[in-house]
Amino acid sequence: MKIKKLPLLLSKLLLSVLLLFTLIPIMAHAENNSSFTLNSSASNAIVGEEVVVSVEGDSTKNVFGYELRLSYDPNILKFSQASTTWDGFTVPPIVEDGIIIFAHTKVGDTLGENGKMHFASLKFKAIGQGEALVQLTRVKLVDRDGSSITSEPALIAKLSISTNYIDTEGHWAEESINRATAKGWVKGYPDGRFAPDKEVTRAEFITMLSRALALPASSEGAQTFKDDAQIPPFAKAHVSQAVAAGLVKGYDDATFRPSQWINRAEMTVVLMRAIGYEDTKDSISALTYDDVDQIPDWAYPAIAAATDIGIAKGRGNNKFAPGGYSTRAEAVTLLLRIVDHIASTSKVN
Repeated sequence: MKIKKLPLLLSKLLLSVLLLFTLIPIMAHAENNSSFTLNSSASNAIVGEEVVVSVEGDSTKNVFGYELRLSYDPNILKFSQASTTWDGFTVPPIVEDGIIIFAHTKVGDTLGENGKMHFASLKFKAIGQGEALVQLTRVKLVDRDGSSITSEPALIAKLSISTNYIDTEGHWAEESINRATAKGWVKGYPDGRFAPDKEVTRAEFITMLSRALALPASSEGAQTFKDDAQIPPFAKAHVSQAVAAGLVKGYDDATFRPSQWINRAEMTVVLMRAIGYEDTKDSISALTYDDVDQIPDWAYPAIAAATDIGIAKGRGNNKFAPGGYSTRAEAVTLLLRIVDHIASTSKVN
């Protein structure tokens, strides 16, 4: 659906018109049988994560325009965006002191909406700890004739915002996970878990990497991987950015294998490319891991360089485990080391 945004002056005028609809006698609807729901993408979130709250309707009749009024706690949530799937003109949200007013209207010779419908999605970023309430306090529906109905649903979406996941307390990577989450690089699951010991796929890792490095949008065309259709939507743009930056490559059969777990050798090579390391570097140090014979030739230089500067470390018993699958905790830890390394070398230069 196309959503057009009005210039500021016209936006204010449209909002004023919508607000005035409450003064017009109700003619089109003798009674208001519409019902509303307020849904959130997660009931538990970590500081730094994004939460989406959606306003839905049911049993609506001939809705041509609407205005939503919501309240939230600005000390815990930061409002970032409101959007709708409806055609027409949308008024930029008015946000002040924890109050959001969002209005939208159809235009032209168009029929109103009926029955079940999605009004808007509002995005928030968790910035503080505690219980946050997002409340739908008022809904104003306007029909084609300019008649309006105002409801006060008093609906509440409760969000529990914390600084720790329920499964990371005491974990060796707890501090790194919390730090990366606060930066917005990684996210947990809706039930409050981070699953630190869960293996990470190639698509998931590249998404984390792209966020951590703030890679610029790729201006190149569609992917050339044979399995491009298998790259999940959340990762497509990030994979394109990483490919354009020269950080990741496909396999010899021209596939990317997005759902395949990434191993420690692959991850180390990608991370070293991020700091400008060349795979063909001639001067490398000899590795002393007990399983050095298991490190593939194409990854040996990167692992040696990463070990030298403290980016990569063994898993214990003096083994690197190059073929071992990397976990979410390991991925986060290595990303932080890379970003910190980039920051420290930039200061020196």
